[in-house]
Order: sequence, then C-alpha cells, then structure tokens
Amino acid sequence: MSGTAVLLAISSTTAFASSEPNLLTNGSFESHVVKGSWDLFSEIPGWELISGPGIELQRGVGGWDSFDGEQWLELDADQNGPGGGWFQNETGSSSIMQAVQTGLGQQYMLTLSFSARPGVDDNHLLVSWNDDVVIDLSASGSGLTNTAWETISILVMGNGDLSRLTLGDNSMDDTLGTLVDDVSLVAVNMPAPASLSLLLLPLLTSRRRRS
Repeated sequence: MSGTAVLLAISSTTAFASSEPNLLTNGSFESHVVKGSWDLFSEIPGWELISGPGIELQRGVGGWDSFDGEQWLELDADQNGPGGGWFQNETGSSSIMQAVQTGLGQQYMLTLSFSARPGVDDNHLLVSWNDDVVIDLSASGSGLTNTAWETISILVMGNGDLSRLTLGDNSMDDTLGTLVDDVSLVAVNMPAPASLSLLLLPLLTSRRRRS
C-alpha cells in the first residue's frame, strides 16, 4: 500500500470514529489543575501511576504550547517536585495506566499527541495496549524553542473486558522529556470488509513515520 493509500485509509477510519465519544477519562490532563507551571501527583482522575516517582503535569512551562487545553503530561518526571533541587541518582522515567471497558473484537481508534521537550535530545514514548507495545516513538528537542506536537492514530482491538492503556517513558532517566497530550480512544464502527482491510494500518503507518 502506498503512502497516499495509507493516508486515505486513516481519513476513512477517522470519519467512522469521529462521531463517537472519547472513552478515556481526562485524556488532555486538564481535570487536576496545576498550581504554578508544573506539579507532581501520585494519582490524577482517570490515570494510575504504574512506575516512577509520580505523574508530572505541566502548564505553561517555558512559555510552551499545549496541544489541547492548558496542560500536558511529562513522562520523564521530576522526583523531587516543585521547589526541590536536583540530587544525584534522582529518577524520573514514569508510566501511567488507564483501564477502560471494551467490547470483544470491537476496533477502537487510539489517538494521542507527542512532543519532545524543547532543548532535550532524548525523548522516547512507549504506548502499550493490554501489555503489547503498539506505539514506539522517539524525538529530539534539540534546537526547539517550543513544543512540536505530532499526532498519532492507531487501531486497537477490544478484549471484551477492561483493556489497559499504558503510557511510558523509555528515555534516559534524567527527569526531562517525553511530553504527551490529548489522548483519546473511540469506537470505530465501519463495514466488516473495510475494517478487515485496515488491520495492517498500524504497521504501515508506523513504518512510514520511521522513514
């Protein structure tokens, strides 16, 4: 399938998903308002901390732009929190999870926006669906003075129970990098033949982005 065909397939699938509600809670990380420019939390509405020092939410750090709303997530979190200085062996790389009820065999469009942290070379996002990695993205923020959001969409399959969506940092554990915003999961309701033809879509779009 050509790059043009892949783009057309994405547009077609998005059309079937666009009228459906977002099944995720707090996908743009706005429900827990940050006081100041950033803060560290042990939990926030909709999301559970799986590993790392905490869930770091940012609001206007560096004068940077969010993708949606006012806040975003930094997955290489600052263990010491606001007001605390850096200390040796400080950890940062974190992962968070949200469980959502899904239908058996139902397809869903998972979409999120990812940016490197400006000025930080190493930003590496891993996204897992039911413990299988479905998105693996790296980007350099060297030379950036503002966020550079990239939106990624991929089809995932429901398991008929609670499905687990995990967002994790896989960059250098240095408390800086891997920004995420505007995460959504919507049901894709489309005719069976078209649905089957798009099962290869995640692989094809992933290859195109890495080229």
